[in-house]
Amino acid sequence: MKIKNILLSIISGILLAFSFPNFIQQNVFIFTFFLIWVAFVPLFLILYEEDNYKRIFFYGFLSGSVFYLISLYWLCNVRPMGIFAYVAWIALSLYISLYIGISLLISFYLKRKLNIEYLFSVPLIFTILEYVREWLFTGFPLQTPAQSQVIFLPFIKIIKITGVAGANFLIYFVNIFLTTMILREKINLIKIESFALIIILMILVIFTLIVNIKSKYVYKNLKISILQPDISQDVAEWAWNYKEKALKIIKEMILKLEQEKPNIIVWPETGYPGVLNYEQWRAKEIAGWIKGVWHIIGSDKVEIGKNGEKKYYNSVFIIDENGNIKGEYSKYHLVPFGEYVPLQNIFPFIKKVVRRYGYIGFTPGNKIEPVIYKNIKIGTLICYDSLFPEISREFIRKGAVILVHLSYETWYGKTPASAQIFQNTIMRAVENEVPLIRCVASGISGFVNHDGKIISKTDLFKRDILTEDVIYNEKNNLTIYTKYGDWFVFFILFMMIIIIIFNGIRKNVNVNY
Repeated sequence: MKIKNILLSIISGILLAFSFPNFIQQNVFIFTFFLIWVAFVPLFLILYEEDNYKRIFFYGFLSGSVFYLISLYWLCNVRPMGIFAYVAWIALSLYISLYIGISLLISFYLKRKLNIEYLFSVPLIFTILEYVREWLFTGFPLQTPAQSQVIFLPFIKIIKITGVAGANFLIYFVNIFLTTMILREKINLIKIESFALIIILMILVIFTLIVNIKSKYVYKNLKISILQPDISQDVAEWAWNYKEKALKIIKEMILKLEQEKPNIIVWPETGYPGVLNYEQWRAKEIAGWIKGVWHIIGSDKVEIGKNGEKKYYNSVFIIDENGNIKGEYSKYHLVPFGEYVPLQNIFPFIKKVVRRYGYIGFTPGNKIEPVIYKNIKIGTLICYDSLFPEISREFIRKGAVILVHLSYETWYGKTPASAQIFQNTIMRAVENEVPLIRCVASGISGFVNHDGKIISKTDLFKRDILTEDVIYNEKNNLTIYTKYGDWFVFFILFMMIIIIIFNGIRKNVNVNY
């Protein structure tokens, strides 16, 4: 191993970590977001110098390990997991680092075996593998390159057409292009992969121009308030005295909104300390605190089967001004090793993480359906749901014109976790061109418009209330991404396969000749 290449790998990892909210900048807006455009350059320089497959993989893996270990240290703050929190932090960081190592290795292999230029292969392979890590083994889509650019609105709007993959591709391309410029590598424009790359880039440039043309939709307003109660749920159980204390705090906050007269008040994930579907008298009581207001409330839900077996869900209920439950949604994508564990007897810490009533783990919801306020459909994302674009897309495809994200996040303490999750969630608003309301128990809550601009937000661990007039498009005009999903990934995968086949045939012809 060359010391220089090890240092280059580490530098890339550090630059990547500081492209996102980090232990120094724990807010959604960070002044080092632009680093992502050069962060891969030190790592990519190694591609042009190294000649060993194992070392190429190691340098990529090392760079990824530095990046993710720095970025995801907040996993250690989940105290109920004890020492397993540190195990989860290290294991997850090393696992997703494999994708950078493998991407680098495949690009190196294609250059050596088929003479496919890095300028073409690197952005394609890295984008495709980034997509794979977002869904494989339940997926972990946090800290994708595009996420770092959510405050660069003219650029990030491209995901309305291509999804996150289009933005990722451009970031990877700029990095490898700068690398070739630094090394003064010749670019052969007459090769088939150069022609294919030009086509892809032209398409992306045209898309970027299109998405920045102001839409002429007719918008309406809906007044919504969000509650950030900053109440810790780190208790042995939700006993009566704890529930009463928590509800007293919530009630005091809601009474302050009497003059605001919002249409809807949003509570955070598990904001109601109990099982609302079995305590519907509480819904009547809550509706009486302020007349004429609907509530979207995060709460646990229990279903009892014919044989008395119980299923527990992490859910959202919408109640009308009379306290009637008018709709519900149960979390579709549960957090592995946090809300369910396949091998619960081997991992006993789950009993401490999910311990409100002595049950072990939640059951995932089996449908994605919006809740309805009068005639307005609202998609309710719960915690981890927000990181997966397909869930938000399904809500919008079924008529939702607003997304609401309910989360807890108190576990992570005063770390960049909430800011990182907020950044990633903003992309759901941009992809589907709908406003997003994020309500967190103790993280960073806020309002985001349909273009991804943050209208207002709270601070970490601050009891706060925000109220905004949410502007939405009642006609539910679907974006290209909402309609067709991750088509761009499959488009570039097709291009990659064509180039591999063409170069493979050309190589065989030359060898035979």
